[in-house]
Amino acid sequence: MLLAVLSDTHLSKTNPRFERIYDEFLAPADTVLHCGDIVSPSVLHHLMMHPDLKAVAGNMDSWTTREMLTDTISFEAEGFTIGAAHGWGSARGLAERVAAAFGPGYDLICFGHSHIFQHTVVDGVHVVNPGSACQSRSGPPSLAHITLERGEPIRVKKIELGA
Repeated sequence: MLLAVLSDTHLSKTNPRFERIYDEFLAPADTVLHCGDIVSPSVLHHLMMHPDLKAVAGNMDSWTTREMLTDTISFEAEGFTIGAAHGWGSARGLAERVAAAFGPGYDLICFGHSHIFQHTVVDGVHVVNPGSACQSRSGPPSLAHITLERGEPIRVKKIELGA
């Protein structure tokens, strides 16, 4: 199964570039996970075209957007336990703070907030920040494609989106 993970879109409305990102990298995925800072309800509604969208609220989401989301989610896919949150505070140590907040029992935790792609393993748990799909702070904008196959290792691929 393909899990497409994005975060920190920070868009007040969809635009042709975001629609292309959706069509090329999100629509083909089995599940789409947005790790917060979608910002506007219209962008969330566009993402909701996907039959299996999962999303959490971020610190920059409008009140209207936040009302449709929760701060954290947990779900199962292909025998893996997955958690997601937006993240908070400094980029330094962020992956470890988010992993600690979820605690044991997870195989994969996804987060955003820093706008910087990161894939690390914390106490045996894959912790992934897909970077920002629209406003990267380090290199080109990005998202992550994560392949989950029962009994196989988790595979994480950074997708650079260009300008």
